[in-house]
Amino acid sequence: MEDAKPRNLSGSLPVPNVQDLAARPEDLPPTLLRRYLRPQPRTVDLLPDTLGRHTPADEQEHVPVVDLGWLLGQEHRAEVAARLCFACENWGFFQVVNHRIPEEIMEEMKRNIMGFFALPLAEKTSLAQKPGGIEGYGQAFVVSEEQKLDWANMFYLLTQPPSYRDLHLWPSHPGANPPGRNCLESYTAEVQRVACELLRIMAENLGVRDHSDMTRLAATQSTRMNYYPPCPEAHVDRVLGLSPHSDATGLTLLLQVSSVPGLQIRRYGGWLPVMPLPGVLLANVGDVIEVFTNGKYKSVEHRAVVNAREERMSIAAFHSSENGTTYGPLEDIVADQEARYRSISDDEFYKLVVSSKLDGKNIMDAMKIS
Repeated sequence: MEDAKPRNLSGSLPVPNVQDLAARPEDLPPTLLRRYLRPQPRTVDLLPDTLGRHTPADEQEHVPVVDLGWLLGQEHRAEVAARLCFACENWGFFQVVNHRIPEEIMEEMKRNIMGFFALPLAEKTSLAQKPGGIEGYGQAFVVSEEQKLDWANMFYLLTQPPSYRDLHLWPSHPGANPPGRNCLESYTAEVQRVACELLRIMAENLGVRDHSDMTRLAATQSTRMNYYPPCPEAHVDRVLGLSPHSDATGLTLLLQVSSVPGLQIRRYGGWLPVMPLPGVLLANVGDVIEVFTNGKYKSVEHRAVVNAREERMSIAAFHSSENGTTYGPLEDIVADQEARYRSISDDEFYKLVVSSKLDGKNIMDAMKIS
């Protein structure tokens, strides 16, 4: 029997549509603008080499690259497995190349996302989030009238397993926008496969005897398609597309849809801009993996900045366990050490998540044993 669709996903407080605001910036009232302006310019804590203090190319830091084909083979397996372990322990992010997702599937997904966000506002809002829900077109993690808002819109779906899907958001006719059912089906299934393969190798690296203790974190998948419209140039330095946070999931796989950079990750107390290699999936360790591994693998804060002239789009696939899972350090990990995180039900964990705004690693702070 297929797992029942999760309930109580909750939603956000209603906020203005950012795509609409960006289309007519002259009508943006000062009282509303203040909800998007951050106290400090976003360039305050960029890492030194991004502020013109250039270092040689071979000394600059780059997000590690993991070749999944080599990881699943024999000749280079040990070397690449060690690289994966290093990335999970020291970066929380890595770029997945040779993932074997057909290029035509990825390109079709990109075209569909660009097509959807280019639709007239009335067509997109016909797929708007319902009160108290997160699926559909809109925004997430707005929990108070006082918090700073993100300069972005999203289209969010539960995508795997099929029993989780809200089919009125999945058009079945060819050429449909949002992404048609066949396109979503192919892309999300391929990305879920990649997540499962990566989690299996992580289990081997960690010495987890039952690999399913880790691969169960690819049992379910939600997909967030992000749109960051241009921001008025006078304010762009104090506006964010996505607030600093770590992902409250198992493993996230991100596809950059447009070539405009915007993702930044927390590194040495500053922010490191990331421009993924063409065709890669950018992977990041989520909070649940940090808990499962008792802090050996670390989720890392990241944020998205916006551009004054160009829009940016991306698609993130979040992987987690099925309903009824307990989130806590795995027995094989804490056999000879103290648990640093408490164990709670997945229901308790997600109630914590949906009641919180995006704010650094606040979820992990709540999970730690003091």
